[in-house]
Amino acid sequence: MKPYLLLSLLLLTLPALAAEPRLQWQSNADAGLHSGQGLELQLQLLVPSYFLAAPQFPILQLDEHHQAAPEASRNLSPRIDGHSWAGIERTYHFAPLPPGDYQLQPGQITVRYADEQRQPREQTLKLPALHFVVNAGPAQADSSLPAQLRLTESYTPVRSEWQVGDILLRRLRIELDDAGTLLPPELPLTPVPGTRIYRSPPRLDQQGERVIQRYVREEDVRYLLLESGTLEIPALTLQWRDTRNGQLLQLSLPARRLQVGAPAATTAPTVSAWQHLALIAAVIALLANALACSAQGTRWQRKRALMRDLGRGQPTAVLHALQRWLASLPASQRADILEQLAAPVAALQAACYGTASDWQPDHLRRALRRLHMSPAKATGQSAADWRLNP
Repeated sequence: MKPYLLLSLLLLTLPALAAEPRLQWQSNADAGLHSGQGLELQLQLLVPSYFLAAPQFPILQLDEHHQAAPEASRNLSPRIDGHSWAGIERTYHFAPLPPGDYQLQPGQITVRYADEQRQPREQTLKLPALHFVVNAGPAQADSSLPAQLRLTESYTPVRSEWQVGDILLRRLRIELDDAGTLLPPELPLTPVPGTRIYRSPPRLDQQGERVIQRYVREEDVRYLLLESGTLEIPALTLQWRDTRNGQLLQLSLPARRLQVGAPAATTAPTVSAWQHLALIAAVIALLANALACSAQGTRWQRKRALMRDLGRGQPTAVLHALQRWLASLPASQRADILEQLAAPVAALQAACYGTASDWQPDHLRRALRRLHMSPAKATGQSAADWRLNP
C-alpha cells in the first residue's frame, strides 16, 4: 500500500478515536487510616477542549452522620499528549472517623463539553465505590490529644444568699474540635421546681471556612426564683462519641443548690411635717387654680381689681374695672346692682365724661360693700345703658 493511502486512512479514522473525558481520583485511604485521621478524596475531571456547563459533582457520604465537606473547585489546564485540556478539581474532606470498616458508595458525574471538532457532547462518568479501614492502633500513641468535646458553665451573679424574685444567669459553653460536618449537641435541661426557666437562643461561632475545624456554642439560661427554701439545679450529663478514636465520652456538670429566702418585708415610708405642709400647700394651690378658672373665680378676681383701682382714685380706670366686673355677672343681677349703685355711678360718669372734679371714691366703695346680690325683679322696662357717654 502506498504511503499516501495509509495516511488518508489514518485521517479518516481520527474522529472515531476522538479523546474522551477523564475522571481521575485519589484518596489518602490507600496508605491506611488510623484514629484521628479523616478521609480525603480528590477528584479531577478533564475534557479535551472546554466545558459547556459546570459539572454537577456528587454529594459524598458514608452514612447519614458522616458527609463530606467539599472545598471550592479549582480550574486546571494540563497538557496531555501534546494537547491542552481543561479540567476542574475538587477535594472532599470527611471528619475523623472511629475505628472500623467503611464503604463509600459509587457515584457519577454528568459533564457537557465540546469535542476536538468543537461539537457539543454530554457524557456521564462513573465514580467507583471505595472500601477502606480505619485502624485503632496509633490512637494510643497520642495521649496528649485533648478531648474533642468540652462542656463548661458559669453563674452570674456570684452570691450565697438569694431571695424570691431574684434572677440567676447560667451560661453554658460547648467547644467542639475537628468538627467537619458535625454540630455541637443540644443540651438537655430539666425543669427546676420553684423556678421559671428562660432560655435564650444559642450563639454558634465557627472557625474555618472550607472545612470547619472548631465550633463554639454558648447559651444563656435564666432562672427566676419563685419559692423560698432549698432549690437544686440538677446535674447535667451529656454523652458524646469522639469521632477521632471512637471512644464514648460522658461529660457532666455538677448540681447546684441555692438557699432562697422569703422576700424582705417593706416598711411604709415616714412623712415629715414639712412634707405634710408641702402637700397641703399643693392642694390649696390646685383649688385656687380651679377657682380662678371658674366663673365665680373670674368675678372675684375682677372685683378685687375694681377695689384696687378705687384705692388709686383714677376715675377712668375705676369705670373700666367696674364694667369688666359687671360683665361677669348674670344679667338679672346686673340690673339690680346698677339700680343700687345709681348715685355713685352717676358721680363716676360725671368725673370721667364731665367737668366734676370732686369725685370721692369712698362713696362707690361703701356702696359696693352694702350690695345685695339677689336677682332683680322683672319691671317690664329696659334699663338705660349707663356705659354710653352722655
